[in-house]
Amino acid sequence: MKRILLTTVFSVLLICSVFAYTDSFKSMTEDNDFIALMDIVKNGKSTKEAEAAYEVYTSKEISDVDRSRVEYHMVRYYVDMGMEDEALKHLEKEREAYASIPGTASDLERRTAEADLVAAEYYITGKMGTGMDSSKLTKNLYKDYPEEFYSAIQEAFRLLYTPPIAGGSSKKALKLINDVEANAQGISKLDNYSMLVAKAMALSKAGEYDESDDYLDRAVSIYTFDNAIDDIRKDNARGRR
Repeated sequence: MKRILLTTVFSVLLICSVFAYTDSFKSMTEDNDFIALMDIVKNGKSTKEAEAAYEVYTSKEISDVDRSRVEYHMVRYYVDMGMEDEALKHLEKEREAYASIPGTASDLERRTAEADLVAAEYYITGKMGTGMDSSKLTKNLYKDYPEEFYSAIQEAFRLLYTPPIAGGSSKKALKLINDVEANAQGISKLDNYSMLVAKAMALSKAGEYDESDDYLDRAVSIYTFDNAIDDIRKDNARGRR
């Protein structure tokens, strides 16, 4: 019995030791024009700068998958800038790009684009039904592709934002994001930022307010334009009272 237990433990440790996260969208996240665009929209720079950088990136030959994903970021940018009409225009472009994704695209690419599209719709409308659809897509994407940086980080956010009665868990989110952080070799700048924000949020919910603020400081050293940052800082301040 002892030998069986030791063998089982060794097997689990071996599996964990060889597990590594991947970025199947590396060609996009390492594209200099995409990086430049993200530096503008994720730092809340002017719409003139954003539009110019957007034109540079989208004027190139990029896949419909990449086109769909960049539109998601544009939707978020314009919503955060308080420009809903512009956000809706980019949502429509995102729908068109998603509908144009060819049959040769991978299951991961198609489903990530779908999850992004529904998340963008929810970001604009805030409708409960759309939010539930977004949560379901994220959960299933992570279930099938747990090794992807993007799906793992989005699953952590899902666990953080979903009420416990509906399956949310800040403890599970923290455990997941700790694993991503421990195996973050090769993570993109964009995913690294998201990971830091998710970790800060999870730590805040765990009552680790000082450490949460430290992660927020690390996050804003990458990008500064995110309403969630201020919200988490306020939660930390309230928690210390």
